[in-house]
Amino acid sequence: MDNRLIDKNYKTPLGIINCGLTSNKTSIETIDKKSYKNGQSEIYKTADYQVEIIQFKIRLPLYNGGNLTDSNGWIWRIIRINDTSEKIQIDCKLIDPIDNIDYYVATGEHLDAIEAGNNDWILHLGTEDGEMMNSRASNNNWFPNRLQNKKDLYLSFTEMKKTGFITKIPDLKIDERLHLQYICAYDKKSNDPENVNTWLAVDEFKNKLENWIGIDNE
Repeated sequence: MDNRLIDKNYKTPLGIINCGLTSNKTSIETIDKKSYKNGQSEIYKTADYQVEIIQFKIRLPLYNGGNLTDSNGWIWRIIRINDTSEKIQIDCKLIDPIDNIDYYVATGEHLDAIEAGNNDWILHLGTEDGEMMNSRASNNNWFPNRLQNKKDLYLSFTEMKKTGFITKIPDLKIDERLHLQYICAYDKKSNDPENVNTWLAVDEFKNKLENWIGIDNE
């Protein structure tokens, strides 16, 4: 898969967060744009999929009362509409980083996340973990119910790399839907070890994001 069909960038003090879609096909067209209460989206049609990308900011202050410098999130809503054997993957990662950045794994109970930082800035980039996606599959909540409890799938569905994530989209059937989310947040480095605001900002549930953005929970 070497055709980059969608490419979104978000600049941070540590580098650029790049989020995009790669396919083994070349067909793509923009078919619509939407405005939500707290977000903007573009809707694309590829050879086999309808893909909506919703870009948004996290609600501030956070639920703990904390703040941060900035955030940016992308929700990908993918629906299979055709079957010409298209294979797609989504990736979201830090590119063109500045020098002297340290990287860490920063997972949580429902979260896969990486941390990047230096003496001045701290950044987290997070997405749902496989267990959370499997839980959504149990309710057919934008993850196909037929894929529930297939550990070989949902545990390897999203691969965590040093600088971000690669998500290989499973072979969906016609009309099956998939929700993916990637959230980045950054702030000035704090001397307070209790300050975890950027990590809290990327640890968001699907339904809470939809309520904040104003997405109808179909």
